[in-house]
Amino acid sequence: MRVLFTTWAWSPHYFPMVPLAWALRNAGHEVRVAGQPGIVDSIVNSGLPAVSVGEDIDFVETVRRQMGIDGTAEMTPDRWRELRKGKGKKALGIFVDLAEAMVGDLIDFGRAWRPDLVVHTPSGFAGPLLAAALGVPNVRHLKAPDIAYPARELEVELLEPLRAKLSITRPVDPLGALTVDPCPPSMQVPCEYPRLPVRYVPYNGPGVMPGWLLEPPARRRVAVTWGTTLGKLNPHMVLAGSMLRAIAELDVEVVATVAPGHAELVGEVPAGVRLVESLPLHMLLPTCDAIVHQGGTGTTMTSLVCGVPQLIVPQFPDHAFNASCLAGAGGGVVLMPEDAGPDAVRAHVRRLLDDEPLRASVRALRDEAIGLPAPTEIVGDLEDLAARSPHALSLS
Repeated sequence: MRVLFTTWAWSPHYFPMVPLAWALRNAGHEVRVAGQPGIVDSIVNSGLPAVSVGEDIDFVETVRRQMGIDGTAEMTPDRWRELRKGKGKKALGIFVDLAEAMVGDLIDFGRAWRPDLVVHTPSGFAGPLLAAALGVPNVRHLKAPDIAYPARELEVELLEPLRAKLSITRPVDPLGALTVDPCPPSMQVPCEYPRLPVRYVPYNGPGVMPGWLLEPPARRRVAVTWGTTLGKLNPHMVLAGSMLRAIAELDVEVVATVAPGHAELVGEVPAGVRLVESLPLHMLLPTCDAIVHQGGTGTTMTSLVCGVPQLIVPQFPDHAFNASCLAGAGGGVVLMPEDAGPDAVRAHVRRLLDDEPLRASVRALRDEAIGLPAPTEIVGDLEDLAARSPHALSLS
C-alpha cells in the first residue's frame, strides 16, 4: 500500500502524524511525506522520505494580517481577550492560502506516484483536495481535541473556489473517510464521523538526551515552555519568563525549555532555573511533577500521556479550546493571561503539586490515553479502508 502524508510548513502541525507514518513503514508499506520546502528538513529529520511541493509563504506575516496582530505591541488585558476570540473565515482562510501554495505540485506528484490513501491534519486542506483529484480516500489525523469539526460546512464552502480552479470534478471532503483521533474519550468532541482511536505517541522532534535527566531531581520539578509560534508573532506574547520567575520562588526545581533562538525572549533567569534549548518534551516530561505552558497541541498532548498536571495560560482560540477540554477531563487547570500575575501563578502551581485528587485525576486520564491502540495496531484498519476503495491501486 502507498500512503501519502501531506503537511504545510509548520512542524507542530506535522509532528503528530509521524508515529503513524513510522507504523505504516514498519508494516512494510510505502510512505511519502509531501510538504512545502520549509518543512522538508523536519520531515527528513523524522526519518521519513520527503517530497518538496509548491512554495513557502510567510506564515507569520499571513497570521498577523488575517488575525489583526501587531507584531510589536505590548499586551494588555483587552488585547489578550481579543486574541482569544474566534476569527472564523479569516482563520480558515490562512489554511486555504497554504493549500493553494502547494496543491498544484502535490496533485502532479500524486498522479505520478499514485497513493492508495492520503493522510492530513484538519488544517492541511491540500490533503482532501488531492484525494478528490485522485479519487482515493483521505484520512484526517487529529492533533488534539477536534476544534475544526464545528466548521466542517464552512471549510467546504471556502475550498470550493480552489476546487473549481483546479478542475477537480469530485466533491472535496475535509472530514475524509476516517478520522484518526489520539484523544482519550474523556477529551473527545462529540461527532458523527467515523472515528479511529489511536494512542498519542509523543514526537517533538529529534534531540540529544542530556545526562542530567538521568539524575533524580533533588526537588519536585516544574517545566515551563511556550512553544515556537508566539515568539515569532509578537515577542510580548511569550510569558515563559514571567512564569518561571514566579515559580522560582517556590520550593521546586524549574526547567524552562525554549525554541532555538528564543532564549532572549525569556529575560532574566533566576539562579537555580535551568534554561535549555531544543530539548524534546517527551524526554523531559517523564521527570516532571507539573508543567506551565500556553496550550499548544503538542505540549498539551505530550504532558497528558506523560501524566503531568498542567497549568495552561491560553492565548489563541485553539489554546483556550485545548485548555477547556483538558480541564473538563481533569487533566489540569486554566489561568487567563490577563489574570496571570505571580501570586495567581504560584497558587495554581501549588495546586498542581499538592492537590492529590487532582493528581489522581491526571493519572486516570493518562491511563485512559495510553490504553488506546498503538499506531501499529490501526495499520490494518487503514489497509481495509484502502482495499474497500473502488480506486485502490497498489495494495500489497
